[in-house]
Amino acid sequence: MVKPPKRVGGVTAPDLHPNTGNTSLRVPGESRASAEFSADLPGASERQASVQVNEIPAPHSRIEAALRSITWPADQVHLLQRLDPDSGLFTSPDGKLYAHVENEGHLLIEIHHDGRYQIPFNFAPHLPGPFLIKTERQPVWTFERPNWLTHPSEGDSPDGAAESASAEHPIYLATDAAALLSPRLQTPDGIRYDKHRKTYVDTAEGTVMVRKNADGEYQQTFAAAREASALLFEQIPRTRLWRRKTEPTDTVPERSHQEKRKASTDTPQPMAGPSKRVHQEEGTDVTQALTESLLSAHSDAINLSFGLWRNWGHRVRPQLGQHIEIDGQYYRVMEQDLSTKPQLVYLQHPLFSPALYDAFEYMLRDSPSLQPKWAVYKNDQWTVLDSSAPFEMPITQYISRTFKYLSDRSVNSLARAMFNQANRSEIIIAPGLAVMNLVFRYWGNRGQRRAPRRELADPLLMLRPLSATEETLAIPSSLGEGLMRLDFDPGRFSRYWNEYATAPTAANLRRLFSQVLKDDGYVMIPTTSTLTENELLFYREKIDHVFVLKLPPLIDGRLQRFQPERFEHSEIVLQTSGSEPKPLSAYSKDKKISYLLGGTQTDVLGQTTLFIFKDQ
Repeated sequence: MVKPPKRVGGVTAPDLHPNTGNTSLRVPGESRASAEFSADLPGASERQASVQVNEIPAPHSRIEAALRSITWPADQVHLLQRLDPDSGLFTSPDGKLYAHVENEGHLLIEIHHDGRYQIPFNFAPHLPGPFLIKTERQPVWTFERPNWLTHPSEGDSPDGAAESASAEHPIYLATDAAALLSPRLQTPDGIRYDKHRKTYVDTAEGTVMVRKNADGEYQQTFAAAREASALLFEQIPRTRLWRRKTEPTDTVPERSHQEKRKASTDTPQPMAGPSKRVHQEEGTDVTQALTESLLSAHSDAINLSFGLWRNWGHRVRPQLGQHIEIDGQYYRVMEQDLSTKPQLVYLQHPLFSPALYDAFEYMLRDSPSLQPKWAVYKNDQWTVLDSSAPFEMPITQYISRTFKYLSDRSVNSLARAMFNQANRSEIIIAPGLAVMNLVFRYWGNRGQRRAPRRELADPLLMLRPLSATEETLAIPSSLGEGLMRLDFDPGRFSRYWNEYATAPTAANLRRLFSQVLKDDGYVMIPTTSTLTENELLFYREKIDHVFVLKLPPLIDGRLQRFQPERFEHSEIVLQTSGSEPKPLSAYSKDKKISYLLGGTQTDVLGQTTLFIFKDQ
């Protein structure tokens, strides 16, 4: 009888098959340095020569492979047909249903008997697939990962193996997931937050989840482990970047070759000081204004020797498109008038061409690394601002963070309208991107910046007036061309809404709109003799424009229109933008007054919103 071979002690080499799946599903501790680490193990070659090991894929590897099998290929997303602009649901050419899942791509889903959407885990029929959860204000979904999906099973590794493995190497957040965090420029120390208020820091190698320990130090933590790791991080002085905190030499574990390479090449760049105030008047070239702002914020910007954008260049100038030359390489830039010798251009990624809104918003949400990069002409050479991206988040996220009471549908409609109006076309080019960048920078710091182009500085200024001659108007649909209306979701200001709902009078409706608009940053003008009891007069600081909102009763589905004659002769004095005070009649003469109609509306599904649209 042949005896079975004796087990050979030692370390088993990890699975080295290429992982092409989504990095956000990686098991903690699993890294690309595993192959190099195992190759350095003493005696590894001798063991391979004496014993042949046939590895069995780990359960979590099979799970990842199964998940990839129900994920629609990223390079074929254009074949999916969107069901609704706000649903985040798509149908494939063969009629299957897919959901746009945050950080995971488009996953196959099924409708549960109770109407909920569920991911079918047919590879594990004894385990239920997770249900989808709609992301607030975004046409994307999330799902709660069960423990068996997050951790290897107990039979595969000892309890706590994930924690001990991840303690040796930092766990870096996937690039697309890191793009959804709050910008590091919002805090003096560069701390970033997710929607659950968990904390993250940026290092030269990537973004790390951290938490403050009892000693006041920041140490690495991650969702898949019950305890924080032993790795500590500290802020690099005078920057918003962080680094591994060094320990005494005898306690620091040997780093992998990959980490050594990163440490030697990815030198953190110093951050600039506070931006200088931008004094931009109406009519000033937006590209020039943005260039001055960027140069003041990045006065010490230099070309990074190992910037990923360097792979975008060509040795020979291509015949199609516009290009600039950097160090003998030609880089395509977004369309603009280069004959004027601009100081700012947008370097274009070779795999993505910004054009229409849907593709651009999808890119910012799921693949932000494909967005263009700023390049400024300084000291007779082009300098790429590699340390900052033009867009920190999707356009809808800029809007929802600034105007917190808008409904999801209005956020999406406003984002599309802003994209199209920025360039006065559905196809965006470089000047249009510069306009949007200036608007978002103004929104983020109104005290330090002036509004760029007046019609994009505020959502109410973007409303498209109705073309009608009747004395009454029907409430417009949100599906019209351009931005026809804005809706405010009572669920986001429930206290104000409940106070109104207990006594829905005309006076309380006026009070409700006043509270909502005031919280969203508008300055309300006290009641004057010019106004009726159902009208509001207000403005936004630093925008030379006045709004008059009328809240007439709804009669047969229509609203009574304005009689602007009384405002054309009003001598109410206002001071809206730091200029000299002037009467309301002057705003009317200069066409710097908007007449708005508003009220409440309940749709067929029973959802109530506060609406505002432009009369004239």
